[in-house]
Amino acid sequence: MKKLLLLSLIFTGCQNISDNIIVDADVEDMYLRYNQAWSNGDFETITNEIYSAPFSLYLQDSTVILNSSEEIKNFLIMTFNELETNNYGYSIRNSWESYKMDDNLVIVEQNFTRFLKDSSIMGPEERTASYILRKSDGKFQISGMVPHTTIAK
Repeated sequence: MKKLLLLSLIFTGCQNISDNIIVDADVEDMYLRYNQAWSNGDFETITNEIYSAPFSLYLQDSTVILNSSEEIKNFLIMTFNELETNNYGYSIRNSWESYKMDDNLVIVEQNFTRFLKDSSIMGPEERTASYILRKSDGKFQISGMVPHTTIAK
């Protein structure tokens, strides 16, 4: 019983820590634009403003390297077509799971929920993805991602 109570307190404490994570204003702004563009299937904005080439996608069984803006755009078009087939509506960020900034690099994990067009939850209620951001020409862009759930389902 004591172990269960201790684990419960530790888990609750971890939840409170993640709820209090504050990210750099530039990163927050980029993610607001990213989540809006993702919800709208706006591959042009993501290709031109959010992702940087080369872009690395670390999947469970492989790593995909997209070496150019054209490759990123084609990947996003394919992904959004699959999401459309699966009746995807939009996404919201629930919280930041972790955040580490080191000069021009950021590692951040986002907790989010995807919804279907009828506003019911699509797949798991809480998804997470980890991102590597690099600051170039005064703005952050995502150069790598580790999705912890499938991207288009």
